[in-house]
Amino acid sequence: MTSSPYHILQGNLNHSARAQDLLIQSMAERLTHLAVVAEPYRVPSVPDWAGDIDGLVAVVQRLLVVGVYFSPNRPLAEFESFLDELGQVVGRSRSGRALVFGDLNAKSSAWGSPVTCPRGRETEEWLVGSGLVILNRGAENTCVRRSGGSVVDVSFATPDVARRVCGWEVLVDVETLSDHRYIGFRVAAAPEARAGP
Repeated sequence: MTSSPYHILQGNLNHSARAQDLLIQSMAERLTHLAVVAEPYRVPSVPDWAGDIDGLVAVVQRLLVVGVYFSPNRPLAEFESFLDELGQVVGRSRSGRALVFGDLNAKSSAWGSPVTCPRGRETEEWLVGSGLVILNRGAENTCVRRSGGSVVDVSFATPDVARRVCGWEVLVDVETLSDHRYIGFRVAAAPEARAGP
């Protein structure tokens, strides 16, 4: 598997407001995911900016990446609240670009499970409102135990990011020392070209 293009900018803004505005424009034009700058003009109080205590260094992240886990032992009502909170986190992404990965312990035919459980139905409904799309492809088990397997590990993305994802797969021949398999894929710099009909 080749490494994904992850665009990064590094620079010094010399405390200039115009240089900071140009940085934002350059990030958009270059589809930059991460910028690390010394001497920013200011560190805005928005989710995709973080600065040091003295305001001398800033990190700007234009792709929100969220990892999630929800225990199978917790009740459905708590799961619904969890999805609501997750939706709020994803909704705060100012760039509109997000990836959500994890083990929700939810099964749905929408991401390859042979059955759909109540958590799976809740997640399907939540996805409609969240604006995220499913990246999972196929029906390969993501979790394999002696008693059988399941597809409970999921990958979701905003449409802009999903169009750039290629090669999503469950890595069946890679040892993980866990009952869960790795999932691998690439995020291209530009949307993947689709083959004609």
